[in-house]
Formats: sequence, C-alpha cells, structure tokens
Amino acid sequence: MDYHSKHKVAVIGGGSWATAIIKILTTNLSTVYWWVREPEIEDGIKTNGRNPLYLSSVLLNNKHIRISTNLKHIIEKADTLILVTPSAFVYSTLSVVAKKNLQKKHIVSAIKGIVPERMETISSFITQYFGISNEQFCIISGPSHAEEIASEKLTCLTSASINVEFAQYVASIFTTNYVSVHTSSDMQGIEFSIVLKNIYALAGGLLKGTDVGDNLLAVFNTNCMNEMVHFIETVFPDTNRNVFTAPYLGDFLVTAYSQYSRNRSFGMMIGKGYSVRTAQLEMKMVAEGFHAVRCIHELNIDYKVNIPIIEAVYRILYENASLKFEMQKLLKLMK
Repeated sequence: MDYHSKHKVAVIGGGSWATAIIKILTTNLSTVYWWVREPEIEDGIKTNGRNPLYLSSVLLNNKHIRISTNLKHIIEKADTLILVTPSAFVYSTLSVVAKKNLQKKHIVSAIKGIVPERMETISSFITQYFGISNEQFCIISGPSHAEEIASEKLTCLTSASINVEFAQYVASIFTTNYVSVHTSSDMQGIEFSIVLKNIYALAGGLLKGTDVGDNLLAVFNTNCMNEMVHFIETVFPDTNRNVFTAPYLGDFLVTAYSQYSRNRSFGMMIGKGYSVRTAQLEMKMVAEGFHAVRCIHELNIDYKVNIPIIEAVYRILYENASLKFEMQKLLKLMK
C-alpha cells in the first residue's frame, strides 16, 4: 500500500487525547475525518473550531475537519482509522460496525488501556474480532499528555508496528514542530507497557494518598518499573528491546508523576478514603488502570509471572482488601 498517496484519515473519539490528535493531524493533512458521540462537540467544532467538552481552550482549524456523529459515514470515508475512545467504550463503539467494513482498513490505536468486556488488549480485539492482520495495525505511544500537546509543549511519541512502512507513515502524520516520532517494531511490548504503566501510576497514587513522602514513593515506583519490565520480558521476550527509552520508562514516569495523570489521581482519591465508586464519579473521566488491573490479573493466571504490586492493587480495588495491610506487605518487599 502506498500510504502517502491517500491520506484519508479518520479519528474515532471526542475526548482530550482525540482533540489533541486532531490538532496534530490538521497540521499535516488537508482533510481529517472525525467521529464524535456528542452532538454538542460536532456543533462546537463547526461553529467556532473548539471542542466545548474537552480542551475547550484549544482552537482547531475546522477548515480541515469533516466531523460527524455518524460512525458508519466516517469509517466509509477513511482508509486509516485512529482509535482514541476510552478503552471502557471501545467495544460498545465498534461492535456495532459490520466486520467487513473494517477488514480493509489500517488501524492505529491511541487507546491507553484494554477492552474490559473481553479482557484483552486493543490489538488483540481489533485483529481477532474484525479479522484484521497485524500488518494493518499500529500503536501510537507516549509519554504524551493531551494537555501538553494541545499547548504545543515539546513531545516525543513512538509509532509501533510490525509493518515498518505503516509505522513510518503514522510517524509522518504525527510529526510537527513540537512533536517528534520514533518508530519501533515492538508492538506487543509497547502495548503492554501502556497498559501496565496505568496500573502502576494508580498504585503509586494509592500510596501517595496515604500521605507518604517522595522518598518512599521513589523507592515504590522503582519497584513498579522493575515489575513492569519483568512482566514484559517474561511474556514477550525481545533481545532488541531497550526498556530505558520513551515508550517504556518515559511513559511510566509521566503517568506516575504528572499532575495530569488520571490514574495517579484516581489512586490518590482511594488512598485518601474514597470508595472506588465515589472516585469514579468524582473523576468524570476514565482511569484506564482500573480495568487494566483486572485484565492483567486474569491473564496472569496463565502467565504465572511474579507481580505482587499488581496483585495487591487488584485485591484493593476488586476484593475490598485493606489498603493499609496490602501496602505494608508490599513495602516489606521493596528494594
């Protein structure tokens, strides 16, 4: 496929990250198709170039945007779909699409989680459910907070696919004067890094919410990173992988420490005494780590990797285990 001859790209999703991606793409493409669920977003973009619900301060070039709440229409228009819905809604969004309508598309996942209804990664869901080859699939990875990209702060992304040409094409349309993009073939390793770092950011938030200091939190996060690497290297060994690069360590750090991290904020609320349900209602946005921890827990029944931090977070969130007791057990294992 000659990717550069087409440039028919659609973004699926209307949140903060989708809005930031639209801003990037309209720099490089003459037309970007955009599906949003909410009519008020469509009206806001068409009227004044702003998303009234997310990143409303960001002015978008609506001359390059073809926006609609009609998902079928948007999918028909594009050759390449960039998925940016929250992982909790990706199944309900796409399961209404006829499988044949996606099978010839190239898919880019900018989703930072898993499919909770199926307990599987986005790549697994897309390739198996819709019968799409891995050659047609790519992941765009951080570290990347939508708020910083929207304000044009310098950012480095990674485009990962086993299809080198496709990864390079995705990198080209995401590259601007404030965003640089590297390419990688480690699609599975990076995808699991995206899932795992959300869990560990949530775990760090749990601990921080109990009012520990930065000294102990640094030790805890070091152990989280070590556990993440151990899991990825055990399940998806790759001698060429360098975990001390942006899509692994970098994405972990920004999610663990940034003020914009939803997972860290969600964990801190629970650490301060909120119930899971109350924290979810207060957040008003999806903390991907909540669903991800159940997925990894269930997958690990087969993998049998030693991941005590993830298992502790699972017990706290899903089995109503004592936060204080679980954290005390973990801290005894810290090195």
